[in-house]
Amino acid sequence: MSRIVGALICLSLAVAGLSAEELPKGVKTCKRDSADYTSCLRLAIQESWLTFVKGIPEIGLPVLDPMVVDYMENQYDFGDVNGRFALRDVKTYGMAKTNFLAVRPKYDGDKMDMDIDVAIPKIYIDGYYKADGAIGNFKVGGKGYFNISMEGIRTTWSLKGHVENDRWVIEHFYLSPQVESMKVYFDDLFNGNQALNQAAMVFVNEYWPVLYNSMLPVVRDHWDLHLSDFVNRLIFSKISVSTYFP
Repeated sequence: MSRIVGALICLSLAVAGLSAEELPKGVKTCKRDSADYTSCLRLAIQESWLTFVKGIPEIGLPVLDPMVVDYMENQYDFGDVNGRFALRDVKTYGMAKTNFLAVRPKYDGDKMDMDIDVAIPKIYIDGYYKADGAIGNFKVGGKGYFNISMEGIRTTWSLKGHVENDRWVIEHFYLSPQVESMKVYFDDLFNGNQALNQAAMVFVNEYWPVLYNSMLPVVRDHWDLHLSDFVNRLIFSKISVSTYFP
């Protein structure tokens, strides 16, 4: 997620007027005082997106479709569901089809916010997992292959911050993706008990909206902390506001 959002922020800065040699030539820029500024931003980002999806080694931006995560580990605690999981060799497909619906920059003195509305027709994720935890008093554990298909994804990336020493300091980075449909597959979540594994998959695929919506507030807070740190440390601390928002 952080790589995808980082790419979008780089792209947003470019079309907003950033003059940086490391960005690809031909990326359209938009002047802040132009009459059609917000429309210009949206169109410029859309037209330039595939350039960024292919990756830009010069600025450390990897290929985004598929986006590859070699390894990640996390602790989870959602009411009666808790434990630890690790993912490896995870690939995410579908980012090339991202549609940019609107870009809304907001300026009020030293306050500076930006909302980016996006829609993605379909995302497919697959890889390998290892999990150890519990659902209430019932122990869960296993490892194997998994995949997730999601369709009709819409969200707003909402960046809220202020300008300090000519740098945009992001205080919060909110997003709450809404999903129209989801299909989940995993094998061996119950240490070889295929009957339980099949029953769990049926349950998850039947009641995924309830599960997803119950997890979203906790995950959203995690994204806020991680993404705010990511864009502050790797992007906005290195470039001046007066340069990319003339």
